[in-house]
Amino acid sequence: MSNQKMKLVAAFTVVMAGGGLIMGGAAHAEPKPLPKVELKFPNDSVLRFYGQINKGVLSYDDGLVSESYGLIDNNNSNTRVGLTYNAKIGDSWKYLGTLELQYAPFSTSTANILQPSPPSDAYMFTNANIRQIDNKLTNETYGSFYLGQGNMASNDTAKVDLSGTTVTQGVAVQDLAGGQLLRLEDGTLSKVKIKDAFKDYNGLGRKVRVRYDTPSVNGFTFRTSYGQDQLSSVQAVQNDPLYDVAVAYEGEAGDFKYAAQAAYSWAVGDSATVTTLDGSASVLHKPTGLNLTLAAASSDNEVRTGTYWYVKAGWLADLVSWGKTAFAIDYYQGNDIFAAGADSNSASISVVQSVVSWNTEIYAAYRTYSASTATVAYDDSNAFFFGARFKW
Repeated sequence: MSNQKMKLVAAFTVVMAGGGLIMGGAAHAEPKPLPKVELKFPNDSVLRFYGQINKGVLSYDDGLVSESYGLIDNNNSNTRVGLTYNAKIGDSWKYLGTLELQYAPFSTSTANILQPSPPSDAYMFTNANIRQIDNKLTNETYGSFYLGQGNMASNDTAKVDLSGTTVTQGVAVQDLAGGQLLRLEDGTLSKVKIKDAFKDYNGLGRKVRVRYDTPSVNGFTFRTSYGQDQLSSVQAVQNDPLYDVAVAYEGEAGDFKYAAQAAYSWAVGDSATVTTLDGSASVLHKPTGLNLTLAAASSDNEVRTGTYWYVKAGWLADLVSWGKTAFAIDYYQGNDIFAAGADSNSASISVVQSVVSWNTEIYAAYRTYSASTATVAYDDSNAFFFGARFKW
């Protein structure tokens, strides 16, 4: 058994052994999460402070060299803080204001063998730290209207997932070790990063935009938005128009819970227009906890069309008294992602243990990466991450 697989088995054992100790105690006590950090006003408005810290240890083997990175941020769900203000406007409207910032100077999205620790400028606060500065007005009859920096209509449409493992495993397979460099088969370190070779084409992300969501009708919601990447560090693209439309569904039938989303987006640039079609769906069988997730996308940048498909099978179980335990395996197959004729393949296994009374998830994941082009072959690589996410 390889060292990486041994580490994964050890991590799983730690998580489940801890669960066994708790299970022997108050097995029937319903755990309660920590209270929200909020201030309620006489007019029923609420100011809430929230956030999360998500860190752990990453070990990456590029086929020749293995390195470890301690207390590194997991880019699947990075460290952030936020402030929301909820208020009623009249009898039928609700207002939600959101300010959310991320701060992860040492992240799996940037660390690699040539940059084992963050550079000094990584600690600086820039526009890249701003996730949301958003305003939302909601009416049950007319729907929701958004104005500000926040999610475009297509954001997260590729990430519908009921497995309970998204803290460390999902369609964004690159996030676990995105900054790492692929190594050529001759032993030379290439300039191609994991996040270049693997993409999730998850819509248009978060931008300065106006957005409209319809009310839910029989579980279906439709969304559309127009925006610009005003916070981009590349001035030439800040005023390029961005458009998208999306549809979402959530529902239950008998013992099954369903969720699905799909989106079409187009980003108009001076040199090219990028169009993307993406979607995902997930189903959970509530009595057994068995679940299945599918995702696929195609993105055309007028030079090549990158595509992928993704599948995940999982089990969400009640094994211990302190919270759900989630297991999952997945597989990703991409074509033409980073070059014409390129293949990108990834598979992983993960376990996530929820500790409800601590607002914490303890998790471990092992992921393999394989990539090649029509003319270049890269060594297979793998990443192992063991960490925890605390929310408040």
